[in-house]
Amino acid sequence: MAGNLIAVRAMQAEPRVVVGAGLAGCAAAMLLARGGAPPLLLERTAQVQPRLCGEFISAEAVRALAALGVDVPALGGRPTQRLRLLCGSTCIEAALPFTAMGLSRQALDGALQQLAQRRGVPLLRGQRVALRARRDGPAAPGSGPFELHLTDGRTITTPTLLLATGKTDLAPLARPLRRAPEPLVGWQLHLQLAPAQAQALSGFVEVLLFDGGYAGIQPVEGGRINLCLLARRSPARAGLQALLQALRQDSAHFAERLHGATETGQPPQSIFRVPYGHLHEPSAADPAGLWRLGDQAAVIPSYTGDGMAIALHSAALAAEVMLQGGSAAHYHRRLRQDIGPQLRLAHGLYRLGQGAFGRGALLALLRRWPSLLG
Repeated sequence: MAGNLIAVRAMQAEPRVVVGAGLAGCAAAMLLARGGAPPLLLERTAQVQPRLCGEFISAEAVRALAALGVDVPALGGRPTQRLRLLCGSTCIEAALPFTAMGLSRQALDGALQQLAQRRGVPLLRGQRVALRARRDGPAAPGSGPFELHLTDGRTITTPTLLLATGKTDLAPLARPLRRAPEPLVGWQLHLQLAPAQAQALSGFVEVLLFDGGYAGIQPVEGGRINLCLLARRSPARAGLQALLQALRQDSAHFAERLHGATETGQPPQSIFRVPYGHLHEPSAADPAGLWRLGDQAAVIPSYTGDGMAIALHSAALAAEVMLQGGSAAHYHRRLRQDIGPQLRLAHGLYRLGQGAFGRGALLALLRRWPSLLG
């Protein structure tokens, strides 16, 4: 009852609104609340759901979460200290330059949402948002102020919209992409490995390169592993199980790792046409009052394990600029300065590894200096 009253008062006062109660959305909401300006947080799912994610939490992301009050090890996060890079019969192993953690997004997002509510952030669940231009505002859809129409029939008007919907765009505020996304298909599922294989994977993240894509495996809480794959549409057309079987035939190590593995009952998550390399560039066409967070602002190739760290950084930077009275354009310019070089380097390596020649050159280099894997 108290939470509903807070939400009603917030709606009456035309609050800042965060759409998406994932990593970036919850973090931004909590930081704004800490600064005395709690926004209204909207989430389209009625319950905390699994999300398609590599679930690799870098040391930087672990520190950012700790600063918010989230103890990743206490949630069951599994430590990751080493990396194995696999390609056919090649296996290169190296220590990571930090201890990372593996934790499911369902566990992490659930903890963040509960913590946000305890910090005074009103959260409305099960609310899909339709966006329209306010009648007394500019005529162009999405140009702000923003009129949000919710699933339950309520309407919220806000001058400030923080878009944290991950890889899902909110019409008519779709990300302005400079180039069309590649025809890539991504999958993610949780498996239970055979005991001997689970022991062999403990403390590791394994990345398998193959023609047209890559896969990653790492432990998460509850004795499970996260298996993520990204493939071009042509080899992926046959479906997930056919692709897994092809990868088993291509890599004896991968086949051994999955021997005896069982499904957990959670259906696989999938996604198509992820715009890797996207970094939002502010322009005069941007709606005033629109702040893009997480994957709405930047999409780094998944193999880097930096996606969650970037999402948390975008949330912290947006809250800082907003509380100081800065503009969305200023925030987006600073974010580009902060993560642009990292994003370009990661995308360049991703492109290099897509072809057989580039992949061979990378493997030759890493065989000679395995520490570069870090």
